[in-house]
Amino acid sequence: MSGHDVIFFIAGLLVAFVFALCVQMRLLAGIALKRAAKAKFDGLDERDARLAVAGAVGGLVDDGPASYLGETFPMAIRHIRLARKGTAIFAVLLIGVIAAWRFTGGAD
Repeated sequence: MSGHDVIFFIAGLLVAFVFALCVQMRLLAGIALKRAAKAKFDGLDERDARLAVAGAVGGLVDDGPASYLGETFPMAIRHIRLARKGTAIFAVLLIGVIAAWRFTGGAD
């Protein structure tokens, strides 16, 4: 393994790690918001709780659980929005690092 390969390997690992952190933040914040909606609204089933989280994060706030989540947990919603941007950006960066390594002669 040359120094060139090591640099791309480290860059790929760092980008993959940040991508995994973004996915994890997105999942965990979504689960927490879904549980909060189900705790507040007793008759809410799994599907409606997921739709409430998606509505609150997407800005489609109505008078139901989505508005409750938007008013009560604005930071968690901002975290999910940030994680959505991060997953998109770092997925493209990971593909870019792999492609750059491949086309600069690293992968034989």
